[in-house]
Amino acid sequence: MKPLTLASLVVAVLGGAIAVLAWFAFPSPEARYGQVIHEERSAYSFLRVRERGTVRSLLFVDESGEEQCQSSVDLAAPGNLRLGYTRGLLLSLLHRDPQRRVLILGLGGGGMVRFLGHHFPATVVEAVEIDPAVVGVARSHFGISEGPAVHLHTADAFDFVAETAETYDAIYLDAFLRAPEASGLEEKTRRLRTREFLHQLRDRLTPGGLVAFNLIAADPRTEEDLAAIREVFPGMGRFAVPESGNLVVIAPREGAIPGPEEWGKRAAEFDARHDLGFSLVDFAKARLE
Repeated sequence: MKPLTLASLVVAVLGGAIAVLAWFAFPSPEARYGQVIHEERSAYSFLRVRERGTVRSLLFVDESGEEQCQSSVDLAAPGNLRLGYTRGLLLSLLHRDPQRRVLILGLGGGGMVRFLGHHFPATVVEAVEIDPAVVGVARSHFGISEGPAVHLHTADAFDFVAETAETYDAIYLDAFLRAPEASGLEEKTRRLRTREFLHQLRDRLTPGGLVAFNLIAADPRTEEDLAAIREVFPGMGRFAVPESGNLVVIAPREGAIPGPEEWGKRAAEFDARHDLGFSLVDFAKARLE
């Protein structure tokens, strides 16, 4: 055995330190979200549910095994929103409040459904999800159920929007999943990026209504998506979600999102009237020009 030199000791110590720092900087899914309590493959995706304490999370597993958190719900306080981008989507309330009827495209674990039902019980919520397995998991593991104010649709969002006769005060679009190539879902999500679909969304809005989009800043397609949204909704506003890689776009049917001063004033007034568990002022400040 070779003697342990000072240089080798330093290398060993540094290597261990780097490993520890990496663990804290990039904790494993188990460290972040807890133990696996359910998983299943569907025709569209590989779903995994993890639980840590009272917090239950729905993750999508890609072909490389990487897990992407789509929903996170505290079962002890299911009316709260835990993920930053879902909170950012509520900037929509600064443009249209109240929202009497809303459409959510992309169900996940149903965090938005539970939030709206808790804080705005008079709002009728329709949620559309293409994957029956996601709907099943939302029911079995996240407590989502239908009622007079909640309607779930297992359907392709593109087809649903084209065929429905309903109109909505707000449409929340969070249906851009990284699907396996063999699933066929990539082609379906690609249709949700087209100008044809954006025009259909606009037609499904009531006067004064809006669409709130969740986008990924680092996605190479995002700039193209933004150009298409701006063409159909020229009054849109973009907001970076703090401490995340998400972008929220608030796109009114007509008119434009007001300037930063007025927008910030609306956020402060809304915070004073409502206790959502977070401040919309923080999200309003993150506006991008």
